[in-house]
Amino acid sequence: MTIPLDLSDADLTFACPYCAHPLVKRGSWFKVVSRYRCEKCQSEVRIGYPDKLKLFDHYKRQNGQRPR
Repeated sequence: MTIPLDLSDADLTFACPYCAHPLVKRGSWFKVVSRYRCEKCQSEVRIGYPDKLKLFDHYKRQNGQRPR
């Protein structure tokens, strides 16, 4: 399964797994990043490929698009 190209310009929200602080970035950012530092709790958060697939799939489902 691949990350969809059509969501590169969409604003996606990822919640920190440690404190649930939301991070809003474009889909293109999520495609290339592997980790980030949470602004609230300062934890280093790893975003693996399975996390990215789940994030993009969730966005598609919320917006009435069929996941592939």
